[in-house]
Amino acid sequence: MKRLVHIPPETIGELKLQTERGLGYQVVSVMLKDGRRFDQVVTSEGCIIEVRGYAEVPFTCHEVASLTVNHRNWNFRTWSDKGKLKSRAASA
Repeated sequence: MKRLVHIPPETIGELKLQTERGLGYQVVSVMLKDGRRFDQVVTSEGCIIEVRGYAEVPFTCHEVASLTVNHRNWNFRTWSDKGKLKSRAASA
């Protein structure tokens, strides 16, 4: 089962003001406090649910510095990245 990461309360207000990409979700860019950036991240109902290219979300709520809605085209419901998935351990 995939691990969900809650969106930090200080950034969730920004997402509520933006449009959804599809029914109940947004595609965002996540900037971490250490400078890493993830451009295709799916959020829904206050949680980060998927990061493109990763089997699990490779960061925690406390590492998130900012979120920006970008709606970069990605059908996250298909396994278009099959064979490219990274685990947290593999990327550490």
